[in-house]
Amino acid sequence: MTDPAGRAVAGLALRGTWRAALAIAVANVVVTVTAVLGYVAAYPNPVDRLALARSIGANPGLTALFGETRALETIAGFTEWRVVLVLALVGAVWGLLATTRVLRGEEDAGRTEVLLAGPLRPTSVVVASLAGVGAALLGLLALTTLGLALGAGGDLGVARAVLLALTVVGAAASMVGVSAVTSQVAGTRRGAAGLAAAVLGLAYLVRVVADSGTGLRWLRWATPLGWLELAHPLTEPAVAPVVLLYLLGLAGAVVAVALVGRRDTGAGLLAGSGGRPPRTAWLGSPLGLAARLALGPAAGWAIGLGVVGALIGLVARTAADAMSGSSSGDVLGGLGIEESGTRAYVGVSYVLLSLALTLAAAGQVAAARDEEAAGRLDTLLVRPVSVVRWLVGRLAIAVALLAVGAAATAVGTASTGVLSGLGVPLGDLAVAALNTLPAALCILGLGTLLHGVVPRAAVPLTYAVVAGSFLLEVVGSTARLPGWLLGLSVLHHVAPAPAVEPDWASAAVLVGLGAVFAVGGALALRSRDVEPG
Repeated sequence: MTDPAGRAVAGLALRGTWRAALAIAVANVVVTVTAVLGYVAAYPNPVDRLALARSIGANPGLTALFGETRALETIAGFTEWRVVLVLALVGAVWGLLATTRVLRGEEDAGRTEVLLAGPLRPTSVVVASLAGVGAALLGLLALTTLGLALGAGGDLGVARAVLLALTVVGAAASMVGVSAVTSQVAGTRRGAAGLAAAVLGLAYLVRVVADSGTGLRWLRWATPLGWLELAHPLTEPAVAPVVLLYLLGLAGAVVAVALVGRRDTGAGLLAGSGGRPPRTAWLGSPLGLAARLALGPAAGWAIGLGVVGALIGLVARTAADAMSGSSSGDVLGGLGIEESGTRAYVGVSYVLLSLALTLAAAGQVAAARDEEAAGRLDTLLVRPVSVVRWLVGRLAIAVALLAVGAAATAVGTASTGVLSGLGVPLGDLAVAALNTLPAALCILGLGTLLHGVVPRAAVPLTYAVVAGSFLLEVVGSTARLPGWLLGLSVLHHVAPAPAVEPDWASAAVLVGLGAVFAVGGALALRSRDVEPG
């Protein structure tokens, strides 16, 4: 790219995306290396490994959730089954958020119009922005490849470790292309991200259907997440499915460049004609506005976690049998669970739910910061509305959103648990779901404090705390880290209820810290000027 203006746009796109790409690369390496070390530690002899392979391989529920198993009695087979889909989904979400941010986000903020007043055309802006995201993607691929080759090459083989990196990052590349197209179709960043997320969700559902029966395996070719399975980089490597992931990303970028000339700046191909009557319901107060903005995402959030809860209830019985038939007692004992069973499986699953809720809390901090950075907060503050009143409304809706997600998970688990013989009452599931909220509320309060004190760095720092908590838990499950270090992770204080009684004292401390952080953030926000993006 020789045009100075184009290089500047690409540089800005890279600047806005490389930090998250770096964090994901580190997570890719740490999670994979930890999976290898954890497998060796938990299943040290061939008898244990064969028992694990038989129990998980015969579990259709786990196959539907995590993919087909191959050679689980080997380090390579277990690592492939454990990490490929999870890391690919994390990378896909990054590709979705990064692309919609630099394309639709810049248009929503009005900065693209400033660029178009100069020598750049709409196609040039899209090409340059995608070049910046592509550079961040290459950095993600390079760091993941280097880290896996050095950290896991001895156990997996360097060539297969490299193919594993290409596979998991390929999901991010494909979603960059998909999100580039949805950024031209939708009229807002929120709409573009929603469409791309719907595509990702549909791809996952098609993969689940494909893995639900041998007669449907051909459906794997119909979804990018199926291509991940067909690649099986550590057991029976196949390059063609990996190439398809990157070709999808490239094709999406080409289509996006072709579509940008067919719409007006600031509008989308599916934007309405503007003839509908204005909808002013709930717009009489900051709380109503926050509720109006959160209504759509809250509905999708509740449905998504309800489905996750339903899947937990559906596979709990067979998964519990698999846990009792393997040498997973050390792992459960490390979580304070004395016996395996459906309660143990649900408890472990709900600890992972707390991770999803903390990510949602960080997302609410990002939404509040986006209101300020995009200049929309200024519009409210010229009215008789204080910044503290606005923040209280945002926090109230955020807490409600987290509670709805936790409740939907419990209801989903109970609904399918009746059919699968879960044996855990709805009341116990509700208590277990409630037990996951304090960690998310602490993150919400901490993010609010960071928003008030360091607004420009608040979002990446909040996500960094969540990622650091997760990594401490993952590493701590296999390495004997000191207690004070594990205590820094908010997830470490989430008890695996209903397998054990919740630690309400720790929960109260987390909620109290979150409240103190939130008050500090409100005071800091009131004492400073509005900080644009």
